[in-house]
Order: sequence, then C-alpha cells, then structure tokens
Amino acid sequence: MRHCYIDYDRELAIVAEVTEDGKRKIIGIGRLVAEPSKETAEYAVLVGDPWQNRGLGGLLTDYCESIATSWGVKKVVAQTTSSNRRMVQVFVNRQWAQEPGDEGLLEISKELESKERESAP
Repeated sequence: MRHCYIDYDRELAIVAEVTEDGKRKIIGIGRLVAEPSKETAEYAVLVGDPWQNRGLGGLLTDYCESIATSWGVKKVVAQTTSSNRRMVQVFVNRQWAQEPGDEGLLEISKELESKERESAP
C-alpha cells in the first residue's frame, strides 16, 4: 500500500473540468511542487487530447505561475519533449528559457519576480 502526504503550502494540483451529459469530467491538470526552501518549484501540465490546442495548457501554466509567485518561489522548472510543439510554444510565449536535456527532453525554466519586487515603487 502506498501512502501519500501532501504539503498544502508547497504542493498543489489545479484541475480543469467540464460537465458533459450531466457528469463532471477532468480535461486538464496543472501541478506544482516546490522545494521546502521554495527556491524552486517543479511544474507539470497534462491536457486531454480532445482539449489540446484550445489554450487550456496556457491557462493552467499562467495560473500555476501566478501561484508559484504568490508562494515566493524564485524559479519554476519543467521538462517536455522537443517534439511536443504545442507545449514548447506555450513556454516560448511566456518567455520560459529552454535548454536541451537528456534523451530528447527540453529543460524549461523561468525566473519569477518576487511579490515584494513587483509591489515596489
């Protein structure tokens, strides 16, 4: 049996859902997991095939980036395959840096502005 412990101060999943035929259906998930120091958070997103190319990945990315900023996270990191053109474009549109990783993966990251620096005059 596997036990799970979620630290709600630094781990979350945002779920996008629709109602079809009176039933709620999950169509996308954005997930953030921050290190205990909150220096870095890992981001992942999944959008169901019928819902891709409709902007949902971008909405989830924007929302999770906003949450990471509110937590005081300094850098968000992610991985995707170089062949995942839609998600790569989501990151490009939001000025996330890209570096080649192992086995065809791209290492994606974005330095975040702290809330204190954003609110300074």
